Amino acid sequence: MSYFTPHFRKNFWVFSPSELLTSLLILIFYFLSMGAFFAEAPGASAALLQSSFNTLLWLVWMYFVSVRRPPPFGTWGLVRGLAPYLGLALCYSLMKPLVPVLHPQLYDKDLHRLNTQLMGKGTSFWQNGLVGHPQWTDFFCFCYLGLFVWLFGLLIYHSWLRRALYQRFMLGLSLVYTGGFIGYVLFPAIGPRFAYPSEWTWLQGGAIFHFTQDVVMNMGARFDVFPSLHGAISTYLLLWQVRHDRQSLLWGLPLAIGIWCSTLLLGFHYLPDLISGWVLALVSAFLGPQLEIAAGAFRRSLHPPRIWLLNLTEGYEEVHGKLASRFSVLLPLGAETSPGLVCGGVPRNRGEEALRQALRDIGNGPFWLRPSDAPGSYSGLMALKPLSLEQVVRMVFTAVSPKKFFIVQKALKVTALGICRAYPQKGFYLSDVDIRMTSVATGGEMYLKISPEKGLLNGLLDAPWKYFPKEFPLRGFELFETVQLTRRLATQLGQYAEVEWILSEGKVYVLDGRPVRDKEVK
Repeated sequence: MSYFTPHFRKNFWVFSPSELLTSLLILIFYFLSMGAFFAEAPGASAALLQSSFNTLLWLVWMYFVSVRRPPPFGTWGLVRGLAPYLGLALCYSLMKPLVPVLHPQLYDKDLHRLNTQLMGKGTSFWQNGLVGHPQWTDFFCFCYLGLFVWLFGLLIYHSWLRRALYQRFMLGLSLVYTGGFIGYVLFPAIGPRFAYPSEWTWLQGGAIFHFTQDVVMNMGARFDVFPSLHGAISTYLLLWQVRHDRQSLLWGLPLAIGIWCSTLLLGFHYLPDLISGWVLALVSAFLGPQLEIAAGAFRRSLHPPRIWLLNLTEGYEEVHGKLASRFSVLLPLGAETSPGLVCGGVPRNRGEEALRQALRDIGNGPFWLRPSDAPGSYSGLMALKPLSLEQVVRMVFTAVSPKKFFIVQKALKVTALGICRAYPQKGFYLSDVDIRMTSVATGGEMYLKISPEKGLLNGLLDAPWKYFPKEFPLRGFELFETVQLTRRLATQLGQYAEVEWILSEGKVYVLDGRPVRDKEVK
């Protein structure tokens, strides 16, 4: 233990909030299983063995993270981002052997009585709708399984395309699972269909129904009833889309309603389970951003010279300068930046080693260096002079003000640069967008104004091929995400906004973004 402790203590700032929360959950289950083992509870040996394996596996991974300190980009960044969910999966797999050991009493009788009081006729209420209609049973089984497609789709989307937003998404999801696991341990139940099978003999279905049965029986934790994680996760995903992608509510809301109904219609949950899942999702969605901000403040107090751009949150505000503050708004909205970090604010003897390590993590130079207290948007490449590693170190630690912060990014080969401006989006309807692009190779300029049609369907469909003409020098897909980002920024600010971008090897990277004052709008 003495060998591991120095690395964890020295590099504690490296761990993300979701990694720390998952670690706490795994250790709690380990101590619970150990306590049950020493109390000689029946079945505790199997639970302790599995819990010990889970804990050892997670500790090895966390030690690797503390030593290697993988940055939040690249392949290792992707693996590291998905690791907390795999840790939650290990905790979920422990429910089946551990819950009967800790709490052999089941609460199905109490939940069934409360369910009958809330629903009147109880489970028999649904017979009229599903008896003799196996196709409807299959439909609701499809909705029930659709949660996993929805969840894993958003996990992959954020871990791959919206990496800066992934930690916030994962932290809230970890809180949902944590609340669910606590409920399973304190109030175990097996669900109406398994606790009262005689009341559900009428439920019949086709191939999807039998497949769902196999999935629940073979992969489920058996005691995962109160609260309903199906209800909690679907609600959390819905709340996430309300804040970050409202257009997806067109399919997210019907799917969520289908999932909620399926948990009751298929007899997997009682109505109190579903209600408690809704409450858990609301609490987690509120606490997630607050904990992320608090964790960000704690981490920068431990290691101020090195803060990855992808770890910036709204909580950083003006602490590290105006440019860093604007990035802390842009990144959660989906901006993609060249790999980089915020550095400075400490003497050279404290910060030089950390800065050199961070630059090596980014890769070989050259690098871009910009003052983080820049008051406004820069004009293209004028602010992006490539520098070597030694030049970056020298400029950071010879600043006039010792408290000055800088943003360092890996320099890219740029083919075009430009400004994208947009008005706030009104509800589901899209807004006008102006794009001014300059070719670095030829020096030519191009101006494009996007004015979506205002019809119902046309206003709801947002696709690049609807706006970019065939003669446009780019395929249109490259700038499409920047158009969406600028709309999100304008909507969040509630006023006209602009985003400055560069095009490098077919991919768009954001340099800056800000609201535009009325006198600057031409």
